[in-house]
Amino acid sequence: MKAGFNHSGSQRYKCGECQRAYTPEAKEKGYTKETRMLALRMYVEGNSQRSIARILKISPQSVSNWINTYVSKLPPAPVPQKPKVAELDELYTFLKRKKTKSTS
Repeated sequence: MKAGFNHSGSQRYKCGECQRAYTPEAKEKGYTKETRMLALRMYVEGNSQRSIARILKISPQSVSNWINTYVSKLPPAPVPQKPKVAELDELYTFLKRKKTKSTS
């Protein structure tokens, strides 16, 4: 006989002999991998976490968790070496030695 639904929305049944509740075909709990990857792509494109949550109708905390999980799996960013030659802008020296004074 039927015994309600579990948290993922699957039908639960109760055994008539031992009175144990069970779910023969449980639905997978959570969001699909496609939804997660879509949220990550939207974030990379510049959408905010809250706008992604509104568009996909999911929790903003879920979006934040997916981003943090994805970032933690990325390899560390390479550290650039110190430059041997640096170029300076000529504008600084021009303004410092300007021949005419400003009238203001």
